[in-house]
Amino acid sequence: MKLKQSIITGILIISAIFQFSGISANAENISEYKDGILSFQLSQSGSANTQTWIDSELTNNAGISSEWYILALSQSGNYNFSTYTQALNDYIMNNEIYSASTRLKYALVLASAGETNSPYITETLSNSIGQQGVMSWIYGLHVLNNGFSCEEYSVQDVISQLLSMQLNDNGWAVMGSNGDIDVTAMAIQALSPYYSTIPEVHQAIDNAVIFLSERQKDYGGYASFGTDNLESTAQVVTALSSIGIDSFSDERFIKDGHTLLDGMNRYRLPDGSYSHIQDGEMNFLATMQAFYTFVAYERFQQGKSPLYVLDAVQSSEIILDETIIIETVSPENHSPADAPEIINNSPENSEPIQQDDSEIMPETEIVNVSTIAPTVSNSIITTTATTANTSVSYSSLITATNTNILNSSTIITNTTLSTVISSDLQSSHMSTFPTTATEFSTIAVTSENSIISTSTAPAQNNDTEKISVRMIVMLSMLGCGLLASVILFALKKRSPKNFLFVGIVTAVGMSAVYFIRIQSADDYYSDKFDTKDKQGIVTISIRCDTLVGKAQSEYIPEDGIILDVTEVPITEGDTVYTVLTETVQAYHIQMEHKNNSYIAGINYLYELQYGDLSGWMYRVNGEFPSVGCNEYQLKNGDCIEWLYTCNIGNDLTEEESHADD
Repeated sequence: MKLKQSIITGILIISAIFQFSGISANAENISEYKDGILSFQLSQSGSANTQTWIDSELTNNAGISSEWYILALSQSGNYNFSTYTQALNDYIMNNEIYSASTRLKYALVLASAGETNSPYITETLSNSIGQQGVMSWIYGLHVLNNGFSCEEYSVQDVISQLLSMQLNDNGWAVMGSNGDIDVTAMAIQALSPYYSTIPEVHQAIDNAVIFLSERQKDYGGYASFGTDNLESTAQVVTALSSIGIDSFSDERFIKDGHTLLDGMNRYRLPDGSYSHIQDGEMNFLATMQAFYTFVAYERFQQGKSPLYVLDAVQSSEIILDETIIIETVSPENHSPADAPEIINNSPENSEPIQQDDSEIMPETEIVNVSTIAPTVSNSIITTTATTANTSVSYSSLITATNTNILNSSTIITNTTLSTVISSDLQSSHMSTFPTTATEFSTIAVTSENSIISTSTAPAQNNDTEKISVRMIVMLSMLGCGLLASVILFALKKRSPKNFLFVGIVTAVGMSAVYFIRIQSADDYYSDKFDTKDKQGIVTISIRCDTLVGKAQSEYIPEDGIILDVTEVPITEGDTVYTVLTETVQAYHIQMEHKNNSYIAGINYLYELQYGDLSGWMYRVNGEFPSVGCNEYQLKNGDCIEWLYTCNIGNDLTEEESHADD
């Protein structure tokens, strides 16, 4: 009996050890995840080691997409960044950097790479802090936290300003009254050096930690603007690491048995990279953020400074009067002095890459989608298929999806179909938000005057699709199959297996075409709305007033009105996305979306095309909802506005206040 009790006791003890050490063991394997990302990047770039990667690909993309990798590498190892810093300085000298937050990002990265005496850093602090909303205060404080100074603002000034911008729900956001996960986490990161020395900062961060804990999902991660994503979870881990909280074991951040590490792992791919959404493809931004997040966590484990308190400049002490009195301004009385940025539409002056998460996530570079101009004549294919031999056409690496426009002579099997302009079903919020999904509807050019979109079941065929498109494609495939069989016969490769293979490929291809809905452009663009089961009327308008007089493009109307206020019938369950999709079809307006909840472009005006904080936003009855446009259900009488912003909505608010005056 005693032996049995001893065995049971031993088992219980061992189980308890595993139970309580499991999370810690996972945390200790963080270096494996970090090194997995590094191995993936070295493999993708063909670099023999990290230094080679820095001197080649990261240097070649200086100013475009390399910056957060450089900062993370500088905080996790000893490397020579001289070739990169020269390239970044050249980029800064030869390009007009319109975004204040982007300028501050460059200053921070130069400091991390050892350029601590760069006059650009001091100059940028003077002309950029506070010039572009909350993100320019956050990035400005990161730079000041590393011993640099600015005549216009002291560290105390910036801390006071950030504290005044904390919302009633204890979060921070670029706009609106509801806190955002990413912005809140990034505000904590900037304020973290003063967590233990300034009571007001300590209290503000503690409240923000409660905000983040309460909004964690049961699977361990986070959603932002209605979309579960890797980046938001990564930002929270980085924030908690900066204030000494073990984000992978702290009970406040374990939901339904799942930790933040579980929340990140659901986006981890077999090759070590990360996707933006679960079961998605590799995403450059998500992979990059995961990398510096693991660096931040490792630094926490090793007792080092937070990620943004740089090793390269820690010899410069951060001097702050701990008795400082923080003047707090209530959020409702706070009026940001964010002047809208004047931007140039010329490609050479467009800032490369994607989403700064609207600076909601650390700066991302803008994809120059303006180069994907409409060159097709009413011809589109929408598909989700991808094939081998990818042809990449980036102006900058940002999304995992490759971009390439095909012409009628292109062999589709040699190109990955993705991220291209499409005139049908597309949607979302603006790309500068963390919903910044990465997978677009895709198009390719086939026969003239035709649009082909995927469908799960055969659509009702009309005369046009039966004769001019569907049958032609199917007969062409059959002809190719017969020709291949003749060639095999002539080459005396007459094995039944060869002919069987050709037959199967031909049959699969013809079946795929049969199950694809094919419409002529005239059929697709209907001038009428479906009024069956109509239950109400809403109005919708599409405007780009913020670009009038600031950029030159044939797609910017002189009065900024792409679509004036228009009545549209709705049925039960219709969303803002539903109405937008039907409206652009009816009025022949181009639109591009990501993941059916994220509007990337309307009328060939795209997210991030006019700055890191630019893109499309929607407003209903004068308010900006905090959910994706595919989630906002409409009711009779609602007023929908789609508006292009250059400053994450701040310029829209300013325009209204000027109009009221």
